[in-house]
Amino acid sequence: MRKFILYSSTFMVLNGVAEAACIQTPSCSSLGYESTTSCSGGLKCPFGNAWNCTFINKITELEKVIENIQKEEALANCKIGDILYSDMSCNANMVASKTPIGVVFDTTNGLAIAKDEFANLAWGMSGDISGIQNYANSSTSMADWQGFKNTKAMYDYEKSQNSYFPSMEKVLRYSTEGTSQGQWYLPAAGELKAISDNKDTLNTTLSKIGGTQMSGNYWTSSEQDSNNAWRIILGGSLSNEVKDNRGTAKPIINFASKDKISVDLTDKSTVCKVGDILYSDKTCSASVVSGKTPIGVVFDESNRLAIALESSADMYWSTNEYDFPELTNIADENKAKQEYIGKANTAAIKAYNSSLSNYPAAKYAYNYTTAGTNVGDWYLPALGELYEIYQNKTIINKTLSALGKSTISTSTLWSSSEHSGFDAWGLGFTYGNLNYYSKTDYNERNNVLPVLAF
Repeated sequence: MRKFILYSSTFMVLNGVAEAACIQTPSCSSLGYESTTSCSGGLKCPFGNAWNCTFINKITELEKVIENIQKEEALANCKIGDILYSDMSCNANMVASKTPIGVVFDTTNGLAIAKDEFANLAWGMSGDISGIQNYANSSTSMADWQGFKNTKAMYDYEKSQNSYFPSMEKVLRYSTEGTSQGQWYLPAAGELKAISDNKDTLNTTLSKIGGTQMSGNYWTSSEQDSNNAWRIILGGSLSNEVKDNRGTAKPIINFASKDKISVDLTDKSTVCKVGDILYSDKTCSASVVSGKTPIGVVFDESNRLAIALESSADMYWSTNEYDFPELTNIADENKAKQEYIGKANTAAIKAYNSSLSNYPAAKYAYNYTTAGTNVGDWYLPALGELYEIYQNKTIINKTLSALGKSTISTSTLWSSSEHSGFDAWGLGFTYGNLNYYSKTDYNERNNVLPVLAF
């Protein structure tokens, strides 16, 4: 009896092992592991190399739904002219426990302007930026509401081409309580037009929160072509402007979005100061650096402009009287002081007379070279640039003296700004007087001081 029980037990155990050995390993696909590539947050099949990404995809979809609900709730509580707070909430009135950072100007997309802005900045260097659509006229440019995309394209272009876009850099570096660099951007033409249309309402709220009142010319991030971008006088219409010209950069933010540009730029506007020596390697220093070659003196740190260490005396502006259609005739000196497009003006003169033989002032500036620079890098400054040099002449002359160079205290300098076909603007550095002089008169010859955008 005992043997029988023992044999029976042995038989039962062996039979169970045999049954277990016949069970097939389930396929990964039958268990829902259908992806042949791994996915972040997914689950790996325990019987192979397949993955189940459905779970993480469902989470992503749920997150998007939640984000859209939060966006709708945020926008439902916001009105144009409301204060935007650092927690991305809106209110028509001041809330003592919260920090105001901007003013709402569009409730459909959740857009707001910053309290702050940056004046007297160029749009940037010439070049047709891939990623930004060109708009031939102002009416079509107003369809552009892609300020975030445009700003990212400008950032990528600057990094790849080693160029410089002061307006873009200022807004991209801007941050407040509750925001970080890369969230604010330069508005596109359509976005800026919406700001312009609501400027009175927005300015009322800006005044309430201690922000800068908006007035004057503001840059968009919309391009016309390689040399021009769109700009607007608030309350007016859009106009195409040379990228060298100056305007104000107003940061905006999409407070209903988490989009952000990853910023990795050296702040070029803080590297060089007015009065610094500019060297051939495009570095700057307040004092002489042994082993380096000085080539200029900085007079505009935000837009990175410098004057040459030498100037040429007693030159005609031109040997003929010609009214350039590409150059704007400016009759009023206050308007002439606002022209900063010396690079574009010089290029226009060169395009008309390739050898510049009939335009001695532009020829000297265009052909001026130093270590680290080439023909065409330097240019004849516009009157606005000359006036900026005059405003900083004390510190500039101090640096010139330290380098053993002649100062510019008493000379009268030509600009590339045209008064008419007969005259061009010049500036006297004794008292800063502005005047227009005959382009061809022997008795009205002036000095030429080349300028470099570095």
